[in-house]
Amino acid sequence: MLKDYVAFIFDLDGCIYRGNTVIPGAAEKIEELRKLGKKVLFLTNNATKTPKEYVDKLTGMGIDTNPKEILTSATATALYLAKNFGKASIFPVGERGLIVELQRAGHRIINVNKLEEAEFVVACLDFSFTYAKMKAACQAIFAGAKFVATNTDPNVPVEGGYVPGAGAIVSAISTATGVKPLVIGKPSRHIVEIALERLGVRASQTVIVGDRLDTDVQSGKMVGAFTILVLSGATSLEKAKETKLKPDLILPSISHIPV
Repeated sequence: MLKDYVAFIFDLDGCIYRGNTVIPGAAEKIEELRKLGKKVLFLTNNATKTPKEYVDKLTGMGIDTNPKEILTSATATALYLAKNFGKASIFPVGERGLIVELQRAGHRIINVNKLEEAEFVVACLDFSFTYAKMKAACQAIFAGAKFVATNTDPNVPVEGGYVPGAGAIVSAISTATGVKPLVIGKPSRHIVEIALERLGVRASQTVIVGDRLDTDVQSGKMVGAFTILVLSGATSLEKAKETKLKPDLILPSISHIPV
């Protein structure tokens, strides 16, 4: 069914693993695709880790990969801003994964003592998010900084349930300032176009696999890729049946991908 597709783009949270638990059969399916000569890229909205840290996590789960096969929304945001605005001064709301990728792209990190110098506020999932940090982000935006979100996922699937995602933090800043952010991660086409460029393929040659309709499937549909929704993460079969947004294929998990 999918033998003519050249590349497979996989979400991570809820697709390859939940929290620190690998989805059964995921490692075997990735290995099978590689043996068939398929290109593989892991595309995640989760900006809390660096590509190297995601490599370490996947390797520990039996999935061999390298940093070039990892594209986070933090990396995509850093690259997008550098390409369209040059090296910028940024006040980050996020974990080390965001800050490292911004610095890697040549951006300057602004601290709370120089908020007036910030050209952008970039927000993502931040496990140490506080009122003080939200206040600083809002002050920078009020002073003229543009607001950018790596993603707006409402939650993240983990073992036994979900935890709040970047969307909760982005919404708080947006509500306080009245400013809607530019979103770089899924379902924006920005991150998918960066992924396709990195793979060196067209969307029509690509399968996008994920557990969310509003991010993974939506972004795939937006660029014209073949989309697969897996039910191992944030979306139930009942929810998938109720929505107007239909993936090309619905599977229990990636282990069921027919190749």
